[in-house]
Amino acid sequence: MRRLTAKDLDSYRRRLYRGEHLEDSAARLLLAEVEALRADMARQRLEIATKAAASLEKRLATVATYNHGGCPKCRDAEARAFLAKLKRIPDEGGEAKR
Repeated sequence: MRRLTAKDLDSYRRRLYRGEHLEDSAARLLLAEVEALRADMARQRLEIATKAAASLEKRLATVATYNHGGCPKCRDAEARAFLAKLKRIPDEGGEAKR
């Protein structure tokens, strides 16, 4: 699929602001661009969640190793609960339950 350029978007924006109608092919291109952007965002969200989960898991393992099993003062259970939520994101198709 051809992605829209900034020049394309500027042209469509100017035409719409002038009250002109876009031809069907332009509307289809705009809708395809929106869908592509949504897919890009979903992929990035999954990537960030996966990287954050790995980083947090590594840090918790370090804390457990050097602090005799955990950190009672900082209540690492909260961090573990957040880690579990991060790990669920990829299994939920990118949609985190709130």
